[in-house]
Amino acid sequence: MQEKISRRSFLKGSMALGAGAMLWIYADGGYRLSLAQDAPAYKLRILHTNDHHARIEPVMSSGEPVHGGVSRRKTLIDRIRAESPDPVLLVDAGDIFQGTLYFNQFDGQADLEFYNAMGYELMTLGNHEFDRTEEVLAAFITGASFPVLSANITVPEGSALAGTFSPNIVIEKGGERIGFFGLTPQNTPELALGARNLTFSDPVESARAQVAALQAQGVDKIIGLTHIGIELDRRIVREVAGISMIIGGHSHTPMGPMNDVGNPPYPELLPGPDGQQVVIITAWEWGRWLGDVTVSFDAAGRLVDVQGNPSEVEPSLPTDAGFEERIAVFRASLDELRQRVIGESSVELNGERDDIRSRETNLGNLVAEALLTGSRTAGAQIAITNGGGIRTSIPAGPITVGQVLEVLPFGNTLSLVTLSGAQIKEALENGVSQVETGAGRFPQIAGFRFSFDPSQPVGSRISAISYENEALAPDAMLRVVTNNFMLAGGDGYSVFAAGADALDSGLIMSDVVEQYIAANSPITLGTDGRIMEEAVAEAPVVPIAPVPEALPEPLPEAAPEEAPVPIALPTTGGPATPLGLLTSLGLGALAGGLALRRRAERIAAEEQHEQERHDVAAD
Repeated sequence: MQEKISRRSFLKGSMALGAGAMLWIYADGGYRLSLAQDAPAYKLRILHTNDHHARIEPVMSSGEPVHGGVSRRKTLIDRIRAESPDPVLLVDAGDIFQGTLYFNQFDGQADLEFYNAMGYELMTLGNHEFDRTEEVLAAFITGASFPVLSANITVPEGSALAGTFSPNIVIEKGGERIGFFGLTPQNTPELALGARNLTFSDPVESARAQVAALQAQGVDKIIGLTHIGIELDRRIVREVAGISMIIGGHSHTPMGPMNDVGNPPYPELLPGPDGQQVVIITAWEWGRWLGDVTVSFDAAGRLVDVQGNPSEVEPSLPTDAGFEERIAVFRASLDELRQRVIGESSVELNGERDDIRSRETNLGNLVAEALLTGSRTAGAQIAITNGGGIRTSIPAGPITVGQVLEVLPFGNTLSLVTLSGAQIKEALENGVSQVETGAGRFPQIAGFRFSFDPSQPVGSRISAISYENEALAPDAMLRVVTNNFMLAGGDGYSVFAAGADALDSGLIMSDVVEQYIAANSPITLGTDGRIMEEAVAEAPVVPIAPVPEALPEPLPEAAPEEAPVPIALPTTGGPATPLGLLTSLGLGALAGGLALRRRAERIAAEEQHEQERHDVAAD
């Protein structure tokens, strides 16, 4: 069968860039870049995914599949392997764990079965791989038919994870040796309870050490398989020489044709410190797309040609019969749980990633109110929970247990701690410290109100806090309900660990939320201005009370943390245009290339408009 090629990938123009380089521009903003006229000595086709997050079934909309699902992904992988004249390598850049009931129920073993059957050959550890215990992750790794990497994790003696993964590996494909190293977020202990006993080191220095180690083995083609986000990937490319490519994850970044206009191109090229061009690729999230790049090297291991052609895992692809049978078996044990109705909502409950991590939403309010209601008898006065722990929205209509578990998949428990007003402000400052990047620490709250100004320096963004319609005094003491992850300092909330009378109630968050929904159906909850961003505030919030003359002893400052990578698409000031990065090829060529790309984009837009007209006429 002839492999399907999207019409948006058709060639729109080409030009010589000088210095032996040739650029082909495609309508979707992607490109093929030939860096030399010499015939390549070696070609490798790499298929890749990242941030699967237990999406065994397709991403759905209005009851219909939109894209993704492991069954169609396998069909696409098998087709490419059968048709490719070049050796094919299939890898994953981490976060296979967490996100749906399949993970809640099977602890990654269902996903592992399908990954083994798809023939994955390598993966790196993401932060969500540590959402359960070390034993759960060790069972996954030992059951994998592929090696698992991470170079910046130190495992203590006696850990279940000891000896289960490697910092690097050399793989032979098509008679050539390719070196890989893996990287995991340095702040994983803040993000996952299962990482608390492990040590995570700086990914940039770890990358430098791994390149040296692989070069010492005589490897000249080195690839980073990382789960640290595209901004850190770019930093590594700029600072560490000797890398040919980085295949990344963690920031859920779509590239090229994968989502919105303005994505970084697929692939992206950046010059390393030695002047050599380095490929950066990632494949969005959830198996929506299959990343697909072919790279060519000369006899010295230098990159001389790169061509990207990622494929959407579309509903039009046939499913794999064997996979469908196994999915049905797993699904059967989930259906009863999924379908048990606990209440209903008259409104959509918004848990969308960009919203829940940056502002007040009605689902954030519901979760926080449920925590506060469920712990009033234990003395709770206010609730603070991290937006990153709320994973998806709930549409209007009946609400099932399954939906609640997908919103709150981590199994966290309600925890209580007593904090001063000054400590609460410190906690909120942490919560809004990375709002620009969509970090999961953004707080969703109940029982009080606050306003913040993101234009102010980190640590000085909270402008007002009120409790019971009065300014919250720094020396006031309040009983706070949160979750056990945050109580242990997760997401940078180290101030919680310094609070008084800490208690883990043992009550499961999802159970408490289910009870709240059942008791308050139909849900009509909206937003009420409890969290206000000053730039858009319509009414003033009561200002913080003056600081009394005698304050409690100040808490020790939290250790500075690595700024997280942007969660999303265009928080980097616009995508890095590969032409703009090829300065060594001449400014005149760059200007011509940019004009050609703009022309390609205009033609693509015109063709899309014409296609839409045709589609309407055909209805």
